[in-house]
Amino acid sequence: MLEEKIFAEGVAREIKSYLAPGFSDVECKAVEQKKNNSVILVGVSFHRPGQQADPIVYMEPFYDAIQQGKPRKQVMEGIARLAEEGMEVREIPEAYSIQEYGKVKDCLTVRLVNTKANRQRLAHMPHRGMEDLSLTLALSLSLDGMGGKGSIEVTDEIMGLWGTDGETLFRQAYKNMEREQSPVLVEMTAVLGAAESVNLLAETGNPMQNPEGMLFVLTNNEPSYGASAIVCPGVMEKVARIFPEGFFILPSSVHEVLIVPKDTYLSVKELGNLVREVNQSEVSREEVLSDRVYEYDSEKGRIRQIPDSIEKGRGMER
Repeated sequence: MLEEKIFAEGVAREIKSYLAPGFSDVECKAVEQKKNNSVILVGVSFHRPGQQADPIVYMEPFYDAIQQGKPRKQVMEGIARLAEEGMEVREIPEAYSIQEYGKVKDCLTVRLVNTKANRQRLAHMPHRGMEDLSLTLALSLSLDGMGGKGSIEVTDEIMGLWGTDGETLFRQAYKNMEREQSPVLVEMTAVLGAAESVNLLAETGNPMQNPEGMLFVLTNNEPSYGASAIVCPGVMEKVARIFPEGFFILPSSVHEVLIVPKDTYLSVKELGNLVREVNQSEVSREEVLSDRVYEYDSEKGRIRQIPDSIEKGRGMER
């Protein structure tokens, strides 16, 4: 981390000489940003007069490229191009006024994060607990002309600015999820490109029951922070109809969960070990959701963690 900070300071001093002439008024500085799971990323921010949102280029991949022997000039040019692209979005689109709840309420969405790994952040934002997880809120904003999206976490400060309360915000966010972030359930083979991609939740009336396959991916249609699909109204009830014998929920990342029918040959303990192994070797620290396995109690209409899947004496240490 210290080496990246020093690298970022050097980039902030030198990067203006690599930017196009039209960006001569840019102010550059090294910054640290706290992300999901308390991950701290080091970057360089680029501010232009009158610009509402300052793009940040994170240094880790560029620092690694230098360490691997890539010429510094090429690395700096890569940083400059990314910064220029970000600065082309001169401001948040006019339709969005973050200060006015009525103008952004349709952009509210729910995110799912690990409670223990985000305790400090959660202390300053509206949230709802669910087992070892927490539901938070964010604004998902379309960036006009850029073909992408930006997001802003909803903090207590923003909620106070709007003069509203958490219940109102979550109620609106659930409505938006149903309308804008359609949940998607597909077989893993389709994700890997070995089969046709069919959204099992898109069936009208009664969804298909007992589809063939051992592993299914549940996310949203973006897909970004798609693990929150498990709290989208009506989704778990649909999944329960597809798998009437029951199913396990494996937290693949904050972007998706895996649905495993209960007739799988793996035990709950083995599934828990698998989740932890994948978290440690395949998922970036910032994107880890949980190290536990869950199930859906259709009688009580709630998701619960399965004690046998938890590694005794340890929680998620991130």
